Amino acid sequence: MTETPKYSVTRKENDIEIRQYPGMIQAEVRIEGRNYKSAAEKGFSLLAGYIFGNNIARQSIEMTTPVQASRPEKIAMTTPVTITGTAEFTVAFIMPAEYTLETLPQPKDSRVHFTQLPARSMAAIRFSGYFHQETIQKNQQRLGQWIETQGLETVGDYVVAGYNPPWVPGFLARNEVLIEVKTEPQGDR
Repeated sequence: MTETPKYSVTRKENDIEIRQYPGMIQAEVRIEGRNYKSAAEKGFSLLAGYIFGNNIARQSIEMTTPVQASRPEKIAMTTPVTITGTAEFTVAFIMPAEYTLETLPQPKDSRVHFTQLPARSMAAIRFSGYFHQETIQKNQQRLGQWIETQGLETVGDYVVAGYNPPWVPGFLARNEVLIEVKTEPQGDR
């Protein structure tokens, strides 16, 4: 079974969750792409090369899910996102929990680098289908509206996560839109 990041659900409302994630390490690359799907495909190839042995130690690292893609700049939640031409994305794999920054093999490709992510709370909405821009935007808007009604404050930008290989039929595919949130407000839950 493929390792996925462990988390605890601190709040759930329909298909939206607030999750607490422990600290973890992600391998990431910056990619130019027309949309999340094209960026994820390009970034996946580079990151897969690293975990399948394109590193100084020629060591294979177990595949994890999800593949994550995010835009590096903050986009206002109330503005529709349209991408024309190319845009920069960060595409990432979470490294297996057994590794530390010191024990991960050094990548041969200088575009692959590591980020130590601290423990954090993430708001998440799950959806099926493929990485179609319209579906991602719809779920970003739904999650953003819910966050606003809950009085939560976000940190950074949305992350789009895909858990399945491309041959899994869309109706069975697990995808998510996530965004970091500051600790929940005091009061009713």
